[in-house]
Amino acid sequence: MQRPASIVRFEQFYLASLAASLISWFVEWPLMEARLAANPQTAAFGWMLSVMLVLNVAVSLLLWFFTARRASVVAKWIVVVFAGLSVLRLLLNLPAALQGALSATSLILALVTTGLSVAAAALLFRTDARAWFGEDVVGEVE
Repeated sequence: MQRPASIVRFEQFYLASLAASLISWFVEWPLMEARLAANPQTAAFGWMLSVMLVLNVAVSLLLWFFTARRASVVAKWIVVVFAGLSVLRLLLNLPAALQGALSATSLILALVTTGLSVAAAALLFRTDARAWFGEDVVGEVE
């Protein structure tokens, strides 16, 4: 089956969200390193930032592949759950961010990343995308 327009659009939004997330990682990297180094209990774990970044990218790319290229319903729902968790995280961090705990750049990147991931996840529920996943779409009109 040829990939429907919603899946192609999902792919664009999802990968753009990943790119914005990577930019955010690199903008925040010095601050994250400084936070780890400032606490004697976490000072020795600075190497974990690199591991977390690699894991983040690997999981994101696997989810993209299995959602956009292999029509995995499981991957679709993991993408949706992660998008929901990113909204929750943004809402929980928003008060602190608005009080100056985040730079304006970091806040904008967080908003863009979350917005793109939610838009990507929403595309997975359009009729043509549901057909891609083999879900029942008989009689539905978009």
